[in-house]
Amino acid sequence: MSKHLPPLTPSQKNDLEKAKKYAMEQSIKDVLLKQSIRHQQNQLTTSQGAAQKQRALAIMCRVYVGSIYYDIKQDMVREAFTPFGPIKSIDMSYDPITQKHKGYCFIDYELPEAAHLATEQMQSATLAVGRTIKVGRPSNIGQAQPIIEQLAHEAQHFNRIYVASIHPELEENDLRSVFEAFGKIINCQMDRDAVSRRHRGYAFIEYETNQSSTDAITSMNMFDLGGQFLRVGKAITPPNTHYEMYGPPSNHSSSALPAAAAVAAAAVTSKIMAQEAAKPVSLRNSALSGPMIPAPGVMIPPPGIVMPQPTAVMAADQAGVVTAAHNFLFYLLLLSFSFFPCCRLPTTTLLILCGVGSYNLFCVYNSQAPHCRHQSPPQLHQRPSSNHQQIN
Repeated sequence: MSKHLPPLTPSQKNDLEKAKKYAMEQSIKDVLLKQSIRHQQNQLTTSQGAAQKQRALAIMCRVYVGSIYYDIKQDMVREAFTPFGPIKSIDMSYDPITQKHKGYCFIDYELPEAAHLATEQMQSATLAVGRTIKVGRPSNIGQAQPIIEQLAHEAQHFNRIYVASIHPELEENDLRSVFEAFGKIINCQMDRDAVSRRHRGYAFIEYETNQSSTDAITSMNMFDLGGQFLRVGKAITPPNTHYEMYGPPSNHSSSALPAAAAVAAAAVTSKIMAQEAAKPVSLRNSALSGPMIPAPGVMIPPPGIVMPQPTAVMAADQAGVVTAAHNFLFYLLLLSFSFFPCCRLPTTTLLILCGVGSYNLFCVYNSQAPHCRHQSPPQLHQRPSSNHQQIN
């Protein structure tokens, strides 16, 4: 004769439902926390990559100018280097005693192509008094070198040229009509001022073939167009790179999961985790090992014949019956009741929960429990005044 635990009272059932609800809430909070940490890590990785690219582009926009005569002012340097593209700033170091510059400066362009073109065409040039200047790139490239090489490699897939020192009165159609003589133009892009809507003196032209871009650079560099000498060179960055440098910052928060979707996803995840934890060990092992092979002496029923299930399996199908499927939840609740005073239940309820979990653990996993493995499920006691089911 098998022994049974007494049925739960309405108060104990109410406390058990509260405990289940609390455990589900904690599970959802845990899943939401993991999702938030993962999203923050992805954002950090993306922002770090964008910051490294920005530093590399800033280095590509910088030009070093040395051997500058001491009487040459900053305005003269700006006038000599402006034809290659818009200048963002000029950093000229001055001596605190003589109040004269130290003979060198750094020019920061807005575009890498402008700095590259100035380095190529101003090397060994003369300023004012006939003194030859030295122009080069900064030596402190460091970790930016791989990114610079990657940008240059990507730029080789496009037949783009950079055209600077364009007359203010010329428009895109005028420029296109001149450069179409070297080949078919795929795109002609002139950057314009946000307020005046006038072009800023430079343009990017993309040809269909590499030979067309090479011929345009050779023929149109230093060509007098409208009274200004054009400066033409190869584009060293992929398209839209300068828009990434000075365009509006992207809104990373827009890619975050909405709050309602995050809560729903967390609830589904916690439900699946609970179902996986509720599966009997034999079913989980069979799912991993493949089809089960019956042991010697075990009869396999013919098709259409349903064999009675063990008690542990049948009990899991009965509504309101606590089985080993809930053991993980029981002990999680007991642990939470120990650390959270606001969730503590009466001592009697805790003892009942502990006893239920221990009994089911013994019933399912102990191979010596005959009524749990081979006997048919025990019949429920019928009570006229109560509809509560007994706990198996």
